[in-house]
Amino acid sequence: MVYEEEKKDRVSATGVTGTVLGGAALAFATGLLNGNGLFGNQNPANSATYMLSQKDAQIAKLESERYTDAETKALSKEVCDLKQRVAAIEVAEPLRERILQEQINCVTNTVNRLVQPMIPSINVSYPAPIPTVAIQGTTTPTSNSGSNG
Repeated sequence: MVYEEEKKDRVSATGVTGTVLGGAALAFATGLLNGNGLFGNQNPANSATYMLSQKDAQIAKLESERYTDAETKALSKEVCDLKQRVAAIEVAEPLRERILQEQINCVTNTVNRLVQPMIPSINVSYPAPIPTVAIQGTTTPTSNSGSNG
């Protein structure tokens, strides 16, 4: 019986070895037929997986460049708008200062006129006072415009 068990072990080991060697031979033959060379893929650039990954990398690069270009364009437009606003402010600033100074001068002149004391000038002519006539105990103003009496 011992002889039979050794024979079984040898047969099973031979079967496993044969299966492994058969699989390796199949892979080797497939590699030679697909142009991978004697010891595997000699030129990785010929591999379909490699070429696909290269195309994917190129597509990703182009998409990132497109995104970057769009963002750069948007930022350039915003910077241009800001430059125009700054230029407009620089042009408008002297005008704004002049208008503000004119308004300050106007308010200052008004305040100066209101603060001056109200003293009449001797050059201003006033009408003569109206004389009053006593009639039966009351005084009434008389008019000097038409009668001399």
